[in-house]
Amino acid sequence: MIDHKTIKIWINLYLDGELVGEELEQFKQHINKCTECSKLLKQQRDFVDSIKILKDEVKFDFSDFKKELISQIEDFKPQRKSFSKFAILFAIIALSVGIGIYLTFLYSSRTDFTEIAIENHIRQIRGQLPLEIETSSETEISNWFSGKLNFNFRLPRYPDPTKQPYKIKGARLVALNNDYAALVSYEMDNRPMTLLVAPSRSATPHGKNKFIFKELNFYLDTRDGLNILSWSDKGLTYALVFDFENFNWKKPCIVCHSSGEKEM
Repeated sequence: MIDHKTIKIWINLYLDGELVGEELEQFKQHINKCTECSKLLKQQRDFVDSIKILKDEVKFDFSDFKKELISQIEDFKPQRKSFSKFAILFAIIALSVGIGIYLTFLYSSRTDFTEIAIENHIRQIRGQLPLEIETSSETEISNWFSGKLNFNFRLPRYPDPTKQPYKIKGARLVALNNDYAALVSYEMDNRPMTLLVAPSRSATPHGKNKFIFKELNFYLDTRDGLNILSWSDKGLTYALVFDFENFNWKKPCIVCHSSGEKEM
């Protein structure tokens, strides 16, 4: 039976058209029977519609609030002394309300990034989330993502491929807060491992245990029998999901750090 926690994660996938097959049918059945989840879906859809309308009617770039706010205020500056100061005040209030609505939507609709990473990891290894590109080449995957994401993401290359302790299986795009994130599938010690990458503006790392390495904060957690390591660096947030029999949280870092465990 699908629980409310899973449905909350699936709502973003449903709104982005990423939910298909049996999961889509289970989602619809649950929504039709559950008043609470149906109400949440309506709220999410209403927020998306509101922001689309807001972006059309309030013509400023949400990516740079300060710059656009100043620009809009300049447009409302009086050309004559008789111009009412209330017009400027009204413009500032209107823009502030618009920004407030946008931020409310942004943070209320942001689903737990680590939960999404775990959900996609499980769906991928079950065969419910097929890879869109299957290759072991870091370069091919990096080139495939180019132009498909709203951020720059390239996989690091292992210095000596013949001694590479992990195997890259492929990659795909996944829905995240009305945008796309990069998912890369790996295998290490015959165990599946998934890396999810998204811009930090739409994803936040967290976990029960916090570690600091090279001035970066790493968060480690264990959920549903899976280990998840998350962190942010240079504007991107990463979540690595893995399940090793001999658990060592440092071991997966080999994916990004060639000397891996020795450096940690």
